[in-house]
Amino acid sequence: MKIVSKLLILSALIATIYSCQEAPKMIGGFKYETTKKGGEAAKVGEYAYVAITIKDQNDSILQEMTKGPNMPMFKIPANPIVGAQANPIQDLAAVLGVGGKATIFMPVDSLNNLPANIMAMDYITYNMEITKVETEEEYQAEIQRIKDEQEAAQKEVIEVINADLEIFKVGTSDLIMTTPEGLKYIMHDEGNGAQGEAGKLALVDYYGVFLDGEMFDNSYRSGRPFQFTVGRQEAISGWDLAIPLLKEGGNATIYVPYTLAYGEAGRPPVIPVKTDLVFHVALRTVK
Repeated sequence: MKIVSKLLILSALIATIYSCQEAPKMIGGFKYETTKKGGEAAKVGEYAYVAITIKDQNDSILQEMTKGPNMPMFKIPANPIVGAQANPIQDLAAVLGVGGKATIFMPVDSLNNLPANIMAMDYITYNMEITKVETEEEYQAEIQRIKDEQEAAQKEVIEVINADLEIFKVGTSDLIMTTPEGLKYIMHDEGNGAQGEAGKLALVDYYGVFLDGEMFDNSYRSGRPFQFTVGRQEAISGWDLAIPLLKEGGNATIYVPYTLAYGEAGRPPVIPVKTDLVFHVALRTVK
């Protein structure tokens, strides 16, 4: 009888242990873990700002979207989006609360356009934190504040680039520096942060003009810096040469001959054939 009683107790203990082991939490078809509980969650119609660090299964960082305009923001819908458009990050943003943290495990076979070394892995992780929540009124005020700042910055840049255009046209100023490849530039501030070296991800605010001063493109209209990997031909050659001259916080005006821009063909209808370009570039972030 004692043996039977001990077996019953042991069986009950095992059953209790297994009952305490929770099944993996799932959201949008993906496994996730809550690593820190947050405060009050965003309500329907509010905006949740989510800092995201993407890592491989060895915990090496692949990409960071943790500050500034690079940080994702989601407006909380009345009902979760289902089907092909479902977004587990947005779904978690609706329940985590400010300060809450979670890790989503994404099987690599569920993602597209990954490098070969990542495709050889089983999964990558999206490590997210809700940094703040805004009401519609607060969000619109924030948008207006950013717009005002961008307009002020753009006005200042226009004054600088117009003055530098005249210097380039004269062509004899000691302010003009030239690289061996023929890129000319006027350095305003080298910056004091990380170097914009080849292989790094750079976020750059820019204002581009033709030699007559006509603007053809700029990042201030969108309120978001242009993002590219330096030295990977993701931008014109002139940029691959210019950005390594700067550190975070630095800015310069660059004169890009057409051979380092869009070549003999140009980029119709915006960039005519054989067109030299001038940019004011400001290196905001290096990753």
